[in-house]
Amino acid sequence: MENNFFKKFDDILKIEVTGRNVDNYIKKLIKAKINIIRLVKKNYKSVYIYVSYEDYLKIKKMRSIYEVNLVAKLGGLRLKSFIKRNIVMFIFLFVSILFLIFLSSFIFSIDVIHSDANLRKNIYQELEDYGIKKYRFKKSYEELEKIEEEILENNKDKLEWIEIITSGTKYIVRLEERLLNEENNNYEYQNIVASKSAILTEINATHGEKVKNVNDYVTKGDVVISGNMLKPDNSSVLVHATGSIYGEVWYTISVDYPYIYKEESLTGKNKKVLVLNVFNHRISLFDFNKFNSFQTDKKILLYNNFLPINLVLEKQYEMNVIDDFLTEEEAIDRAVELAKSKLLENNKKIKEVKEVSILNKNILSSKVSLKLFISVIEDIGVAEKINKIEVEKK
Repeated sequence: MENNFFKKFDDILKIEVTGRNVDNYIKKLIKAKINIIRLVKKNYKSVYIYVSYEDYLKIKKMRSIYEVNLVAKLGGLRLKSFIKRNIVMFIFLFVSILFLIFLSSFIFSIDVIHSDANLRKNIYQELEDYGIKKYRFKKSYEELEKIEEEILENNKDKLEWIEIITSGTKYIVRLEERLLNEENNNYEYQNIVASKSAILTEINATHGEKVKNVNDYVTKGDVVISGNMLKPDNSSVLVHATGSIYGEVWYTISVDYPYIYKEESLTGKNKKVLVLNVFNHRISLFDFNKFNSFQTDKKILLYNNFLPINLVLEKQYEMNVIDDFLTEEEAIDRAVELAKSKLLENNKKIKEVKEVSILNKNILSSKVSLKLFISVIEDIGVAEKINKIEVEKK
């Protein structure tokens, strides 16, 4: 008798043999060259034996006083029986998955996100010109990047940036309108004055008279380029003063930075993956190029009310993850760079950061906390209207 455990996908049957002396019947089976794969004794009158399907047919032909009953089909027979019983469900599942994959390759809606209705209308038209419409096949990441670049090139005077994001069967289009810096031509007669306290570093007067010099200290409202010009005969004439003035301006900023730094950012790559969740195991189907880190949007396709098993369609968005463990000096350097970048980001008039000094440093267990004094070179010139009547009275 071969006592090895049955192979997983062989045609195996579990049989119960009942009689007064089952050992004699087992000996009879062995003499008849019946291969008993496994034998489990139930009690002194009953035993379970595991045999192949062919041997089971031989046993059925043997005459005997013992009662022989088929208990269960195992291995390949069990699998075939399960598939046969559920063939409709499997066909439906297969067709549903194919249909879902087919539908997910289409775009069913496009959202352009911006408050300006006219700009949204123009962008919708631009997108249509590039074949981005409802009920069309999705475009690849590379195609969308190329379209973004061309739309920006065609709308230099209107758009600062544009981004087309694929979200399921929808395109989300985000954009930022370009705000053009208008020249100071709102007033017929005007001065160029300082918008804040500073030490002047550069004065470019294109029209009008300079009344301050580089390295002069000015406060908010001080006239730097005057539109009230003196003639050689000491009479005055009013003009529309234009030009730019730059000065050294000072800011005090508080900033914190952790020793353990984690940054997550989307790379722009995404894909759809079928995932089978069986108990606590997650099995990705046909995923040959796996992302190391990703975010997911999930849609449950099939589930079982009684067993923790489900089939899910995941939209995976690849992420770039940075994990840094910093020393005290590195955290301080990062905090200073963060403060500088935030200052430049929030104030577009800053030309450059000149100097950074640490006023106060607090070293904590999880982070450094700094108070910084930052000196910058900033465009501080603004237009101020000249009231002609008041000047003439003076």
